[in-house]
Amino acid sequence: MSILADVAAQGRVVEIRNLHVASGGGASADFQSIRCPREGRSLTLEECMGCSEHADVVRGSGGRSAFVSCRAAYGGALEVSGAAGSASAAERTPVFAVMTSRVIAVRPDVSLEALADLLLERNIGGAPVVDEEGRPLGIISKTDLIREHQANGDTGVALAPGHQLGRGHYRVEAGRGFHAESLPHATVADAMTRTAFTVSESAPVSQAAALMAFEGVHRIPVVDDAGRVSGVITTLDVLRWLAQQEGYLAPHGAGPAR
Repeated sequence: MSILADVAAQGRVVEIRNLHVASGGGASADFQSIRCPREGRSLTLEECMGCSEHADVVRGSGGRSAFVSCRAAYGGALEVSGAAGSASAAERTPVFAVMTSRVIAVRPDVSLEALADLLLERNIGGAPVVDEEGRPLGIISKTDLIREHQANGDTGVALAPGHQLGRGHYRVEAGRGFHAESLPHATVADAMTRTAFTVSESAPVSQAAALMAFEGVHRIPVVDDAGRVSGVITTLDVLRWLAQQEGYLAPHGAGPAR
């Protein structure tokens, strides 16, 4: 049995969360944290490593996920502390047990062209906009990009049939009637939605679902006690969790980072 399988079987692993923040000029930074089962709050990975309960860091298949083996880690179902016994599963289950913990975020100075590349590369529909400490300032989505494009008008030029367009390793041949457009030299700050609806990582799933339904949004940044982004919960995450409650095969965390 592998180290990961061994500690997982005993309920002694805690997932390492990763917040990847892209900044203007191609710079980026990663913030790693865990949800401490002993203290009931988020800690930086460095703080976790200094704890006497910490045993080792183990990685999942493909190296995409990482975990801390911890002697104090919880086993079994995760529930909101103090929840009534008659409460529904959605009221008992905390957001941190359902959210996506590998998150892509951007700073306001990222260009819209770089943002479009990032969303396409990661196959995601949007990203939190954060400050230098990882605290949410707003959110940017494909819809915001389209809205900004429409506001700036059509600046395209007609292409001759057979003309090839490319970005990176992608190439496409333009047919008759196609034209090329350059994204305006604008940044995330020009197009982002500045109202950031957030939910605490210890809040119940029912609260996150109600907030998304009421505000008509598909993703909400999840914040820790210090107000930093520790994850993102999406409508897909909630649907996946609901399917799991009914016994359907819907692995948590399937798909790309949000």
